[in-house]
Amino acid sequence: MNQYNIQIVSNLTGLSVHTLRAWEKRYQAIIPERTDNGRRVYSEKEIEKLQLLQKLCSIGHSISHIANKTTLELRNMLSTHGISDEVEFNSYNVSTSPEQTEKTLRNLMLALEANKPEILSHEFYNLKMTMSPKDLALDIVAPLLRKVGQKVAHGELTVAQEHVISSIMKFHLGKFIYRGFEEKKEPAQTIMLTTPEAEYHEFGIILAALLCSYHKKSFFYLGPNMPAKALAQAIDAIGSKEVLVGTTMHTYDGNRAQLTQYFEEVLSFTPSDVNIIAGGDGIFDSGRLQFRPNFTYFSSLDELDKYLAQKALPH
Repeated sequence: MNQYNIQIVSNLTGLSVHTLRAWEKRYQAIIPERTDNGRRVYSEKEIEKLQLLQKLCSIGHSISHIANKTTLELRNMLSTHGISDEVEFNSYNVSTSPEQTEKTLRNLMLALEANKPEILSHEFYNLKMTMSPKDLALDIVAPLLRKVGQKVAHGELTVAQEHVISSIMKFHLGKFIYRGFEEKKEPAQTIMLTTPEAEYHEFGIILAALLCSYHKKSFFYLGPNMPAKALAQAIDAIGSKEVLVGTTMHTYDGNRAQLTQYFEEVLSFTPSDVNIIAGGDGIFDSGRLQFRPNFTYFSSLDELDKYLAQKALPH
């Protein structure tokens, strides 16, 4: 069972350490376990209850009246107010040093090399709870994918091991990607995310989704392998004015003409007020596409991050 110290719980819930102790002493809202040296440790279920209590108190409920209610009762109370009861584990970013990040990456690689999927899953659960989507994308997932890819290329890891860690990451990152489907969105303010037809490498657009989540940009995750005409139909159906198409150097086996043709087809099928963004390191003829006023290219996640932070997309 995962357990967390009081400082991490404070970051995850937005409640001060003093408040956590007061709620325990005065109202017995949560009675955490203690380690052998007397330090408080909290379970995931206790963190969930604390976050629900924090939400209810923030809209005017008194902690003295709700401290001893069950988690289900607290969820029902939030529902009556029309407030989502989803636990936002990534709402408060726990800052990590470069040394800590590098240690985390080493530990993940060691667990993968030792074929310990349960450790990998546990580590990713902790990371998604304690890191912002942006830091998770740029500091952990992107460099980890590069390391794994290099080791597979050199025969130091198997393709099976690559699939194991990919599957675990997709499972945990799905929290950020799919939760937005139930949110109300303005179609024209929604960024659509996909990859070209026959391109099944989707981590680029998964990372883009994390950056959209961090910058509070509405997005719709279409997934990989989208034919040009089908993409145009999706744009028309959803009403989006911005589409990010993620590519890799392996898209169409690096065939410059084929990827260029794909983007030309997309542009020909879509209205001129829809901005098509090409992302990643796919190889295409930029000279034939960059002059298009509704075509943008970003070769790196850092460029996309700056674009999402600075571009005045409507909220």
